Amino acid sequence: MLDPQRDIVLITGAAGAIGTALRDGLRAHWRHLRLVDIKPFQPQSANEQTVVADVADRAAMEAAMHGVRAVVHLAGVLGDYTLEDLFRVNVRGLFDVFETARLGGVERIVFASSNHAFGCYPITERVTPALPPRPDSLYGAFKVFGETMLQTYYDRHGIRSVSLRIGTYRTKPIDQRSLATWLSPGDVARLVDASLRHPDPGCLIVNGYSANTRLKTHDPNWDFLGYKPLDNAEDYRDTLRAAGIDVDSPDREEWEWPEHGGSHARAPERPARRG
Repeated sequence: MLDPQRDIVLITGAAGAIGTALRDGLRAHWRHLRLVDIKPFQPQSANEQTVVADVADRAAMEAAMHGVRAVVHLAGVLGDYTLEDLFRVNVRGLFDVFETARLGGVERIVFASSNHAFGCYPITERVTPALPPRPDSLYGAFKVFGETMLQTYYDRHGIRSVSLRIGTYRTKPIDQRSLATWLSPGDVARLVDASLRHPDPGCLIVNGYSANTRLKTHDPNWDFLGYKPLDNAEDYRDTLRAAGIDVDSPDREEWEWPEHGGSHARAPERPARRG
């Protein structure tokens, strides 16, 4: 079991949006945070140590893992990306983080997966982590790869892990879909904290959402993990309506996108070559 007062927790992608919120939520309780990002950034307290490194730099990651008991792997390419960048960071970089963690004696990995790992399920299906993955994109498929890697690390090496299928992370909900998929800054910190503190999660997958009234998934693993989200996208419904967002159609079970992954499930791919 991890000791928040003694054990070192390494966070990759620590200067990003989720990484920043996570540091704000963890630093008062976890006394030794080692923060890795590809761009320089400043620590916010004496118990934060910063390391500027690319997760795909194997030697740098081996050095960063010294003395680490737990890793929170957030680093990844998202948004507009080339296939080459996506593979280098989300596959090769992911492998280098996981493998250097194993070689360094890390006992717990918390992985920022994504709800795009099951994004092709119809919105009418109440998805749980027990169902087979149905990724809606290469981004989602590589997140499933990370989850599968962690199963291997658990079965072969006994490394406990929690994969967080993160939904729409923003400071506030941004659209109709996020009425169901929002994950708040406070709740992401609560989710990671529960993932680190649990005495034995095994190799667990959980959905990373806040306590939204319009959740379209079901996750019994929340109770097992001890995750108790406090925020609700419904509190921002009037604000979204004032911004011109259609927030009333979900009352009639009418959603902007027919799949859990939203626009990802129908985004155009590079066309195949013929002949």
